[in-house]
Amino acid sequence: MRKWIGVGIVSATVIGGGLWVHAQVQIPNNPRTAPNLTQPPQIISGADIGFRVDGVGADGKPIGRIVLHQKGEWVEVTLAGVGVRRLTAN
Repeated sequence: MRKWIGVGIVSATVIGGGLWVHAQVQIPNNPRTAPNLTQPPQIISGADIGFRVDGVGADGKPIGRIVLHQKGEWVEVTLAGVGVRRLTAN
């Protein structure tokens, strides 16, 4: 009998905790939309370097890629990192 009381208490605690956590989740007001593929992508640019906007994130910030203007068209760039370096002086 004690075993079933313990199982009931643990079950009630887990279910209650799950319901409480579920109640704390906020549903975003503006769901993400698919990018508009009928129009060319918007590029925010200077003379030779720009940022191609692919979409907008859930927080309203633009999502995109860095592009370069070469030979009359915008080309994606790949950024090469330096890697991990020691901070000791030689």
